[in-house]
Amino acid sequence: MSIQIEHEIASSLEEGIRDCVFPGGVCSLTVGNETPIVIARGILEAGQPGQPVKEDTLYDLASLTKVVVGMPLILRSVQLGRISLTDPLVTYIPELASGQDAELKKRITLYHLLTHSSGLPGWRPLYIQGSGRDAYIRSIAEEALIGMPGNQVVYSDLGMIMLGFIAERVWDESLDRLAKRMLFQPLGMDTAAYKPLKQLPHLAANIAPTEDGNGFERDMIAGDNAYRYLLDKVQAFPWRQGVIRGTVHDGNAHFGLDGVSCHAGLFSNVYDLLNYMNIWTEGSFIDPVLRDLATRSHTSTFSPISRGLGWEISPASGSMEQVIAGCSGGDVLSSAAFGHTGFTGTSIWHDPVRQATLITLTNRVNSNSSPKINHWRRTHHNRILSLVPPRT
Repeated sequence: MSIQIEHEIASSLEEGIRDCVFPGGVCSLTVGNETPIVIARGILEAGQPGQPVKEDTLYDLASLTKVVVGMPLILRSVQLGRISLTDPLVTYIPELASGQDAELKKRITLYHLLTHSSGLPGWRPLYIQGSGRDAYIRSIAEEALIGMPGNQVVYSDLGMIMLGFIAERVWDESLDRLAKRMLFQPLGMDTAAYKPLKQLPHLAANIAPTEDGNGFERDMIAGDNAYRYLLDKVQAFPWRQGVIRGTVHDGNAHFGLDGVSCHAGLFSNVYDLLNYMNIWTEGSFIDPVLRDLATRSHTSTFSPISRGLGWEISPASGSMEQVIAGCSGGDVLSSAAFGHTGFTGTSIWHDPVRQATLITLTNRVNSNSSPKINHWRRTHHNRILSLVPPRT
């Protein structure tokens, strides 16, 4: 079976490379207590042959940061008695108690932020008008909510940015130091880091590059009428030039938060992510009750999008509306499966029924943001996980 799985993983990666979805990638599959299968294919940078992807190549994890740093930091803080999931957001960010929709924002809890049901908008280019924690809090205080807290799912970078600010205030420590002390060091994640050019300079040559400049995000803002009032600032903004390598691709994390945020900014390799995923299958690093709470849906009664605490949850056993809504993990996942994706081309999915963890790291934003990634990722997950039979 392992030989067939190795063949299918390699074939899937090669198809993605051949179809110009990404220049290269690494994929690992772990089943139960068996030795992980790790396959690397392709090159680090499009149009630059000669530098192959290696099994330990570091990738910009993008939104995987939310579930590898943001969510477990909050859960550990709950476990250690510093906070509660039912605490109002304004307990820790009182600046939000004034400004736009202040009364509604007082209803937002940490639980709402983790389940992406806070009513906060999904994304804003906050860095165009300011940088740093205080400027971001002021901007979010002036943002109108797009829904009532607890009534809808809107996948929100802004909510996860808030969780990072909360962690820093609760522990009186910077987010990158918190992540290293509370997560990376105890879990043996030796190459997980924010700002790896500074933290891991000896590994700089083994970091997969992302986009050539900031064209995707710049054009997204310039082409959206909602941001027409920012057009002059967008045109004058000091966008990065040249291939981005070793600094976070995401604009809010890079320009506004010096590369460190709960919503994006983490770099790591597949082996450190394997170490991280162990906490979701064994041990008490995350309390079993919190682990169960994080990995089951809390939104199925009001949304076709199934969200746990941070994790996306497979809707396989939900209503037909939920099944049609689908999930980024594919069609063969059980209803117990949970995972997440990142914009740069990364993903993690774990299916307890199969006792299988599938981690895939690519840099689909090099040299352009391929729209084919969603289709490739779903079929990739289907073809690999369908080879793993359910286990009792």
